[in-house]
Amino acid sequence: MRWRWLLSTVPVLFAAAGVAPAQSALKPAGGSSTFGAAPDQAFTSGSIFAPAKLPPPPSVVAVQAVEVVPLGAGADGGLFPERVAPPPPKLWSGSAETGLNGASGNADLFNFRAAAGATRKTVDNVFTADFLYTYTEANKLTTLQQALLNARDEVLIAGTPYSLFASTNVEYDELRAYKFRVGIYAGVGYTVIDDADLTFKVRAGAGAVRELGSGGLADRWVPEAVFGYDFKYKINDRSSFLSILDFYPRIDDWSKYRVRARFGYEHVLDPANGLVLRLGLQDRFDSDPGTAKRNDVTYFMTLGMKF
Repeated sequence: MRWRWLLSTVPVLFAAAGVAPAQSALKPAGGSSTFGAAPDQAFTSGSIFAPAKLPPPPSVVAVQAVEVVPLGAGADGGLFPERVAPPPPKLWSGSAETGLNGASGNADLFNFRAAAGATRKTVDNVFTADFLYTYTEANKLTTLQQALLNARDEVLIAGTPYSLFASTNVEYDELRAYKFRVGIYAGVGYTVIDDADLTFKVRAGAGAVRELGSGGLADRWVPEAVFGYDFKYKINDRSSFLSILDFYPRIDDWSKYRVRARFGYEHVLDPANGLVLRLGLQDRFDSDPGTAKRNDVTYFMTLGMKF
């Protein structure tokens, strides 16, 4: 009797302690008329307290390596990295050069030459300008002193090889009958070839030139037409050849005209620093020069910098 009383008391003790046996004491197990474990079940801790079933281990998934961006990489010190925008296209380019030579003894000779140029290019506009100054002294007498300025602005017509241009040139010559000659022109340009190695453009227009400081002559405007070309050939990564010519006939008298021509060879000595060597010549021809000679040719060799 005592053992029956003990067995019936065990479930009550478990319920009072807050611990449930493997089978609920409130419902018969396996259809038996008794509560608790089946009569033939071993009375052990493993049968009363079933071990917890652990979930299966997760499957291994390949993870692609991801670059870790440090915090605070943003321009404002925030959590997001700064997106570096590509540099803007280069609009301006240019160069400057100088040359000097002389002699002393039986003959005193001094030659000086300085030049500079600049170009600004966008998708619909090209602006170019160049300046040249030359001075020569022989036996303490000035035999040459000239300054030349050229500027041209081109408006490119989208989708066509045509362009509209306006240009000016200013000449100063100490030894000519005039001191200054200023010309203004406008016209149409046409690009024949324009690729990485070869550029060839032609132009035609009209305008007028004014001569200032003429000895004994009144200042005057002279109507002129203009025809010209720009040619550049890239021989290789370091060498190139260029030629620029402008022909200015007088509109009221085509037998009188002027020619301005430049030919040059350029070799890049130091690409990293833009050091260049230039060889070339410039010809100024005037069919009506007054007391001066018609043809005025200068040749040069200079060192310069490109930027």
